[in-house]
Amino acid sequence: MAIIDIKLSQLRLSPLNARRVKPSAIESMADDITAHGMLQNLVAYEEDELFWVFAGGRRYRALKVMVKRKRITNNDLFPVEVRTKEEAIELSLAENSARENMHPADSIRAFASLRDVGLSASEIAGRFGYAESYVSKMLRLSALNPKLIDILAKDQLTLEAAKALTLSDDHAEQLRVFKASNGQAHSIRSMLTQEKLTTQSGAFLFIGRDAYADQGGTITPDLFSQGDGGYADQPEIVQELAQAKLDGIADEYRAIGWLEVTATFDQPYDLYNKGYLYPAEREPSEMEAARMAELDAQIEAIAEEEGEDSDRIEPLAEERETIVEGLRSYNADQKAVGGVALWISRDGSVSERIYRAKAEKSVKATGGANGPAPLYPNSLFADMTRIKTQIVQEAVAANPSLALDILLDSLSGQLLHGAYSFRQALELKAEAVKTDVPDEMMVTSDVRPVEEVMATRFAALPTEGRFEAIRAMAPDDKMSLLAGLVAMMVDGTVFSGGCPSDRHHQFEQIAKASQVDISDRWSAPIAVFDRMKRASLITLLRDEVGEASADNCATIKKKSDLAVNVSGRLPGKWLPEPMRIGAFDKPESDEDEAGDDLENIDTDEDADELA
Repeated sequence: MAIIDIKLSQLRLSPLNARRVKPSAIESMADDITAHGMLQNLVAYEEDELFWVFAGGRRYRALKVMVKRKRITNNDLFPVEVRTKEEAIELSLAENSARENMHPADSIRAFASLRDVGLSASEIAGRFGYAESYVSKMLRLSALNPKLIDILAKDQLTLEAAKALTLSDDHAEQLRVFKASNGQAHSIRSMLTQEKLTTQSGAFLFIGRDAYADQGGTITPDLFSQGDGGYADQPEIVQELAQAKLDGIADEYRAIGWLEVTATFDQPYDLYNKGYLYPAEREPSEMEAARMAELDAQIEAIAEEEGEDSDRIEPLAEERETIVEGLRSYNADQKAVGGVALWISRDGSVSERIYRAKAEKSVKATGGANGPAPLYPNSLFADMTRIKTQIVQEAVAANPSLALDILLDSLSGQLLHGAYSFRQALELKAEAVKTDVPDEMMVTSDVRPVEEVMATRFAALPTEGRFEAIRAMAPDDKMSLLAGLVAMMVDGTVFSGGCPSDRHHQFEQIAKASQVDISDRWSAPIAVFDRMKRASLITLLRDEVGEASADNCATIKKKSDLAVNVSGRLPGKWLPEPMRIGAFDKPESDEDEAGDDLENIDTDEDADELA
């Protein structure tokens, strides 16, 4: 018996689990794990390079819900007690028979009563066998309006929504917001923080809490966020500080010779149109070459003596890779024609993309000032390598099975294992399309990101020996891998401030060919309407429902209440225009009207996201 950390993507639910009926309240279990962590490890047996969970099935399902909510990823590690398969049935039965969960409302009332007679959170936890963090969070919930705790006890209020209501300490306001939001956690948070910016946003993380506080910024705490999260009450301070810091970083790039530098809050919408500029690679110095040769000899000796999986090899290989990476850098000629795009990522770091801003000057490869001339002239060297390429291409073209394997290897290397395209034999610029959206935009859908599905489906595909593993795959598995990898690169995004192009028209053709019904996979959550302007909501209601309904709702004063009413009045299976298949088709009559389908899209709202 051993407890080890295992990736979520390597776990599966065992068919030997004694609980055959799908358990209820998985969403609540996910809420609890998010609130105070997983208090008990899973129990599994190993088979076919996977770990099959036979005790802790509800916790496993809750973890999958947390992946869908984007609170964790399939690559995160979790403690698992590994047993033999023979022990599975007996231990699973014992684990499921003995458990009985206390309802959160009961915990809130019970813990509050104990606190009122003088016990601290640590004393309550120690006396009754709970984690202190769990007790503390239940005690925080006791500050809710007592009527809301009663509603929670009837399962008419989720734990996540109850946590959101603690953003206000006004009992009357808590009850009003609960009723207006239909008990939706994301709506509650939105209504209580409309004029604020989360401290988990990229811009706030970029400037830091101390810099914000130094400018007089205040924070409304979120008692149930991870760490010390909350909401910045003065987003304009965040915007000013972030822009100033970005400008400073951009000036540093300009000072070292880059031709063009842009620094924005979000990734530029037209970045995909700019060509990549790759760093030049120099020959290693005598010292570097000698050290690499020494490392190669040491690695080979260890591999022969202890095997290629020896722990002693990894630090040596990392040192060699560091030397190799040091041989690659951008020279002055490249900087003179290169551009740098900088923007703030979700984690608060600065992302960069180097691109070619104008045609690069011709640089002749010659020997050093005192070194020998190259054996072959540049033009001849290029022609010979072109001929060699033609011969190899001919051989590959005559072998479809090999061609498919090469394609899958290049795609897998780049999209699953993070390899660079310039290091692949197949010159293929593969990049997974980012489709992340706020959690509240997906509460009405169970769609999972393709990369997440692929990470699970092909978890056993190794980084080392990947090509051999692909060659050994069954044809159907190869085609599934191909389809998933290609899907990861399909992009129909129209970025803020942009307009549809030929790429989007092609995307519509793909969408039509897929025969997918968007409304079967997603419906507009309240978050869509929360992000629309008041006038736009009235216009939408007038167009979709009629004048009477629009005039009736026009008298609603609060924007949040208006959003809820508009959402409830729209017909079933209604979709916003950009979500409809064919929305970005080219007009047949006039090519100049290619962007007319987006004329009603409000891009100012996105641009003012931090305001």
